[in-house]
Amino acid sequence: MNDFSKIARYMEDTVCKKHGVPGCDILIYRDHELLYRHICGYSDREAQIPLTENHLYYMYSCTKVLTVSSGMRLWEEGKLDLDAPVSDYLPAFADVRQNIDGKLNAPEKPLLVRHLFTMSGGFDYNMRTDEVNALIAKNPHAITLEIVDQFAKKPLLFTPGSRFQYSICHDILAAVVEIASGMRFSEYLKTVIFDPIGMKDSTFENSDDVIARLAAQYASNSAGIVTRAGQNNSFRLTDNYESGGAGLICSAADYARFADTMACGGTAANGYRFLKPETVKYLHTDQLPTYTMDGTFSCAAGPGYGYGFGVRTRLNQNEGQRSPIGEFGWDGAAGSYVMCDDTNHLSIFFAMHVLAWPNCIGSDHAVIRDLVYDALNL
Repeated sequence: MNDFSKIARYMEDTVCKKHGVPGCDILIYRDHELLYRHICGYSDREAQIPLTENHLYYMYSCTKVLTVSSGMRLWEEGKLDLDAPVSDYLPAFADVRQNIDGKLNAPEKPLLVRHLFTMSGGFDYNMRTDEVNALIAKNPHAITLEIVDQFAKKPLLFTPGSRFQYSICHDILAAVVEIASGMRFSEYLKTVIFDPIGMKDSTFENSDDVIARLAAQYASNSAGIVTRAGQNNSFRLTDNYESGGAGLICSAADYARFADTMACGGTAANGYRFLKPETVKYLHTDQLPTYTMDGTFSCAAGPGYGYGFGVRTRLNQNEGQRSPIGEFGWDGAAGSYVMCDDTNHLSIFFAMHVLAWPNCIGSDHAVIRDLVYDALNL
């Protein structure tokens, strides 16, 4: 029998007590079997309310893994062309301009759908542009497509495909998914991921019931002190805006079901095939050597990773790191972490709710990952 006691001690003694995280939750699956779950700490530290399986979290950038996976589903079905101009799906982007030597001209190369997946579109992560703010002031309930059209007015910082820059690319991709699928982004995810896999607590809506179940959100300051931060998600620009980059709310168990599906080659525990195994492998095939010319990519899970179609992907094994080549996933701004290993059909989902938490960067997430492999003798 596998011994997961070191993981429990690390979560309790290091993550919670030493690093000040109020509470956290981990689920480890292999071949659709839940091998281990451990919940520790509080959902509300001040009120001493224990963290439970019922609590929800803002997934922030862990949303991106579902966004790019849903896009790959459309590609697999022939409904999305990776090498088509973004403007084929979102006409507003036909007029996108690039800042070239201080002048705004047509991009030196076209902005392709592929560039949205690989974060090489030429954008930054400023979502609150003057155009977006003006739209929201006029229409506080603006929908995703209306807001994303305003992103087309942002001058590109570099030629699409020339380098990596973490940005609003996946928010734009969510709008492309809407057009390619003919559904609202959340409805498409509900149709092809949430309902078939059994993710009953996953949503983009901040209803009263959802907010009531959210674990209290905290933030870490420059001194590492963790304090209450309010229950808002700044990436939710309006009540009708569904951020493909950071908008998902769900339970830890729900996200773990998705991670298990991806780790098992795109097939869920109930036999539902979300993606083909070869599509999952293509998703985590490194794209940086082809689509970037510099080394700006960095990974919160530590060294040894490149970047595929919206996910980190392990390229080499450094000393002490146990996951195999091709292990993939991402993390979120409040400390959530997903790891999928489709070689061993192993997945990890770790949930917490602390913004700007510095210890996740190449530290606690990487330690937890390696402790899991140690416990399984992999």
